[in-house]
Amino acid sequence: METMNRDPEAWMRLGRLFRNARETEGLSRKAFADKAGVSEKAVYNAEKGEVPARHQPPSLVKIAIGHGWKPESIQAILNGGDPVAADPGPAPAPTLRQPATVDESTHLLELVPRVYEFGRLCSSLGAAAAARDAFDAAVQHLIDSVPRRVAQSSLTLAAYRPHALGEGIPADDAERILRAMEDDGH
Repeated sequence: METMNRDPEAWMRLGRLFRNARETEGLSRKAFADKAGVSEKAVYNAEKGEVPARHQPPSLVKIAIGHGWKPESIQAILNGGDPVAADPGPAPAPTLRQPATVDESTHLLELVPRVYEFGRLCSSLGAAAAARDAFDAAVQHLIDSVPRRVAQSSLTLAAYRPHALGEGIPADDAERILRAMEDDGH
């Protein structure tokens, strides 16, 4: 059986770490005690950092867990180390995405010009034109992968796409405009 560390400095450090963690969360002692499942007095005593008279109180483990630490963090801290973060557990199961709302569709269309503006700005700062073209193509591919009912028409997206002065209309835009006009019955 391991003997309990009785170094007052180690216990003071443990108390400070407990208090700092609670205050970082913005919780009162009472609120943290409720969260950790211990009494407010247990939180107070732990944060005081005094060496326990007989044995390590079991509430320390609950307090450590309440801070998101593994139980062995107490011993690690008392030995001069740092708290060990608890495993976050398995990732939540993916949920099926609901269809985009009108607001999301509108927001998508509002973002498009800024994305193309980014590519043009990079180019004006010296980025390779081929890199900008590849970026534009990737953006357009992503937009084209959005279901038509969400993204409205390609005509709308092509009209949003800015072009650098003197470059003219890219061929893929002209093709997209013609396809959209055919699809829309024009």
